[in-house]
Amino acid sequence: MGSSMQTGLLLVLGTIVSFVGWFGFYPDDGQTGAVERAQAIMADASTAKVGILLGYGGMLAVFIGVLNITRSMAMAGGAGSFYGNVATVLGMAMVAGLVMNLGLEYGIAEATSAAGGVTLAGVSLAMEGAFQLAMGVLVLMLGTGIALAKNFHVGAAALAVIAGGILLLGSFVDADTLGFAGWIGFMLTNLVLGGLSIRAKSA
Repeated sequence: MGSSMQTGLLLVLGTIVSFVGWFGFYPDDGQTGAVERAQAIMADASTAKVGILLGYGGMLAVFIGVLNITRSMAMAGGAGSFYGNVATVLGMAMVAGLVMNLGLEYGIAEATSAAGGVTLAGVSLAMEGAFQLAMGVLVLMLGTGIALAKNFHVGAAALAVIAGGILLLGSFVDADTLGFAGWIGFMLTNLVLGGLSIRAKSA
């Protein structure tokens, strides 16, 4: 199986698995505080664990797929190499952050006291704020790099730039809908890039 096919499958399947985890099993809607999140997860820990593993596992697959693309752009040495380098560094940091947040959320489900669960939820929420900002920059760099390198359809580049811009704006404006819209845009970008990667391998 070639690298394009592997990248495509990571992006497409990772996105699908993540959606199933967050919307099918994860008990919190992402728009609550630390107390509410801890209560929701601890109230149904078994289901929450499934959602956490699927949600974060899917996102890890997505970012590994994105890293495959950004590393290729960086190594190509063309017009998009600088943006590929920046996106690669951010992507590696975000993979580490995802693993840490997975551990924090799993710790909430395993917490033996409400106070312990709330503390872990507070740290998790704080990390998510930084995560959204970094993801916005990454996706913006990804879209700009694709537009310059012309390694994917220009529509994919435009979608990434729009999604990255919304994520960045949502980091500075107190509006949960902006962050959610940016995240959905990022997921759509992954599906498009994944589909194009699979099609390129099949051609």
